[in-house]
Amino acid sequence: MWRKLFRVIFLLFFVVFFFCSSGIKLQFQKPAERKFVGIKSLVIAPAPGGKDAALVYEYLNKSLGGSDYFILSDRNKFNAALEQNQLTYENIRQLDSLGQNAKFLEVDAIVFSDLKSIEIMPDEQGVEPVEKSVWTGEYERDENGQVIEEISENGEKTRKKKFKIETVDQNFRIRNATIRVDFQLIDIKKYSAIFSQQLSENYSSGKIIKEELQPIPTDDEIKRILAQRIVSNYLKKIEPQRITVKRSIEQGTALIDSGAVFAKAAQWNMAQQVWNEAERISPTDAKIYYNLGLAAEALGDYKSAEIYYMKASVLNPEKKLYQKSVQNIKQVWQEK
Repeated sequence: MWRKLFRVIFLLFFVVFFFCSSGIKLQFQKPAERKFVGIKSLVIAPAPGGKDAALVYEYLNKSLGGSDYFILSDRNKFNAALEQNQLTYENIRQLDSLGQNAKFLEVDAIVFSDLKSIEIMPDEQGVEPVEKSVWTGEYERDENGQVIEEISENGEKTRKKKFKIETVDQNFRIRNATIRVDFQLIDIKKYSAIFSQQLSENYSSGKIIKEELQPIPTDDEIKRILAQRIVSNYLKKIEPQRITVKRSIEQGTALIDSGAVFAKAAQWNMAQQVWNEAERISPTDAKIYYNLGLAAEALGDYKSAEIYYMKASVLNPEKKLYQKSVQNIKQVWQEK
């Protein structure tokens, strides 16, 4: 019986040790590069410019339609509201004749995209010297002069070929492309352009040596890649991004551990409340301040996160985890 109990205790110790030392994957919401107060419901304006411009519009709809932050409003309903109020998208974009009619449109903002250019360059072609292993026409022999045999991938015996290194000319091709789009976000309620930016993206196929093994994407495929990239880049600027990171959560008292349960479920506000109560009871516990820093970071409050991490590192300067957290959050500030 004691042996069985010892095994259970050892297993629990191993699980706790592994959990604390290896860390767990947590979901953070990284704030957008630009913060827009009161902007949640959006409409995407039609994109003039033909088939290529329609690609940008398509990916905007697809990405914002799957957003867990913005709400994509029904464009048909919005179009009907425009018609009823004798307005057009161009009126709104030019900030003309909107006035008090804004309240009837029932959205917060409109996203405009204007494809300025999309260009696929002529293929760059060239020749470069490379070292290759070339069969000499002979076979490897042992010290007695007998041809050495080996087992092929098919499991058959075959004579071992003798190779040498030669420099040969190798042909290659490279295909490059660019896209440039003007994005504009119009705040309907404030009746103003709150964010306008011109973005560009580049594409390169890299060196394609053997097209039968690595075919170059078609022009249509490249255009889709570019449209997807530039929309993704734009959304990073206006929409908070969910990222998954590996972090260690400190364990300790019942309150600390209760907060950890909420954190693992990505309920950071609840975790923060529990750890705030733990701080009130144990104001000198470095673990609590580290976990509060983790919650603040997850909620995008980087200033508070840095303060909490620094408190943890002051209370326990020997713990490398706390020192590293301070460095990490400072790096986040630099990136922003």
